[in-house]
Formats: sequence, C-alpha cells, structure tokens
Amino acid sequence: MVGLVAAAALAVSVCAGAAHAQNASSNEASAGGGGAKTFFEWLLGSNGSSKSSSSKPASKDEDRIEPDRPHFPEASTTVGLGRAVLEGGYTFTSGGNGFRSHSSPEALLRVGVIAEWFEFRVGQNFLAQRQTLNGAVLDSSGAQDLYLGAKLALSEQHGVLPQVAVIPQMTVPTGNGAVTAGRVLPGMNVDASWQVIKDVFDIEFLVANNAVQDGVRSSRLEVATGLTGAVHLTKQLEAFAEWDAFYPAGGLSPAPPRHYAVGGLVYFLSSNFEADIRLGHGLNSNSNDWIAGVGFAARY
Repeated sequence: MVGLVAAAALAVSVCAGAAHAQNASSNEASAGGGGAKTFFEWLLGSNGSSKSSSSKPASKDEDRIEPDRPHFPEASTTVGLGRAVLEGGYTFTSGGNGFRSHSSPEALLRVGVIAEWFEFRVGQNFLAQRQTLNGAVLDSSGAQDLYLGAKLALSEQHGVLPQVAVIPQMTVPTGNGAVTAGRVLPGMNVDASWQVIKDVFDIEFLVANNAVQDGVRSSRLEVATGLTGAVHLTKQLEAFAEWDAFYPAGGLSPAPPRHYAVGGLVYFLSSNFEADIRLGHGLNSNSNDWIAGVGFAARY
C-alpha cells in the first residue's frame, strides 16, 4: 500500500511538474532563472530568484556537491536539473556468530530531471557474507536487488524550520538467488537538515519507513532514524558523528531494535568530488559489532 501511494504521488508530481514547466518555460528563460529549487516554491509560483529574509543564509560553499553518503541521513537537496551524481563505496561489517560481510560498490546514480527539485535514483550493489550457526558455516553472495527511487526537495530552511526532502523508493527482485528478497520492497525516507552555524555546524535528521528482507523470501517493516552532527573543520574537511537506530516490526519473529554510533570524515577534493571514511560500533546486543567503510561521490 505504501508503494502504491508513493507511486501515485510521484506520478501526479511528475505530470504536474511537466505541465508547469511547459507553461512557464518561456517566462523562466526570459528571466534567466533556473526555476524553483524546491517543490513548494514551484507550487506557490516562485522561480527561486527571491528569498524570504527568514530563509537560510547563502553559504560560500553553496555550489559544492552535497552527497547522500556517508551520513545515514541523505542530503535534503537534489542534484539540480541537468546534473548527475555518482556515489560508491565499500563497507565491512562484523558481528556475533562469526558474521562477516563485504558490500561494494554501493553504486548510486542520481540524475536531475524535470525540475530543479526532482531527481531520479538507481542503485546496484554486491554482497558477500559468512556466518557460523551451530557449527555450520553459511555463505551467501551475489548481486543484490536493484534499487529505484526519486527525491523531491520540498522546502529550504526558514528559521527553525528545516530544509526537507522526501525519497519514495523500492527494491525490485533482480538479485542473485542467495541474497534477493524475491519481492518488491517499497518504502519512504524523509530527510531534514539545519544549518545551525553557517559554514561551521549542521544537523541532519532522517525518518525512514521501509520494507526489508527478513529471512528467505520474506519481509518485514522497519522504521529507522538517524541523527547527524557535522562540523566543518576546514573549507575542504568535514567531521561528523551520528546515532542510527533501526526498529523492526512484524516479520517471522520479533526482533529488538539495533543502535549504532558512527563517526567519520569527508574530504572535498573539489566542488564536484568528495572522498569519505567512516567507522561505527553497535550499541546493543542485537547490533553488529563493527562497521567500517570508505567511499566517494562525483558530480557531473
């Protein structure tokens, strides 16, 4: 049902956006503007050329790439009309019962289409994991299910009101038989961010509601939250710390929540390229012990 509602809302937004863009294209061209940057600006007829005095102050790094990785909360902005961002990385995870997993290339392609406030998303990843249960070693590996989604930038920051984006998304059962969910798994992420001190300190927050794989050919609903604080140590270097939590609901058997503390660094080699590293530790017995990863994001 979540997937059907999200798909319907997305279809309505896309069709309406196309119609609005067609009707307003000549006006925007004559004004030299790039169109509204958020959905609400477009809905209210703004072309993004004027801002309220209560809006978030412009940053000297405003045109720098804003990747979804490596924070658990994604960026609350889109890539921009006609732009594309490719993200990728590697993650190692270890836990109880000799659990080990390797995840790569974590590829995510984000393409700005239709409007400044809309992006299409497609992702692919490969997973190799091993676990020991009752003396038996269980291995599974292969291509995971294809990820498809879209991001809508809803609003910019206005005072204490955050910058907000929503991501309707799903995975489709295209993966290897050992790791596929065997069904469509829909969901929705809501991302919010605040620029607390300009060019110094930001806060990001995520609420996610997604269907996730639960055993072989079964699924459950999982609510997840992420809270990130990011400090800009220099113009190129950012340090971040976050708390991530996952709350399973339903499924084959009850499962307690999982909590993680994660920290890392992001280095911006240019306005269009970043490299990152992160390390996380499970905070309760149901969580994996360690998470470590590296990655990059490039804008075209």
